[in-house]
Amino acid sequence: MINLTNISKTYVMGGEEIHAIDNISLHVKKGEFLSIVGPSGSRKV
Repeated sequence: MINLTNISKTYVMGGEEIHAIDNISLHVKKGEFLSIVGPSGSRKV
């Protein structure tokens, strides 16, 4: 199982804080499939 709890990610661009992800939780059970999609360059890492 994969568990992510209360994940946040903030970028600083031009002196401004960009909250890309704020307090997100994700739970993937054994046997489940997950795809992360988004436009090219959207930092899906």
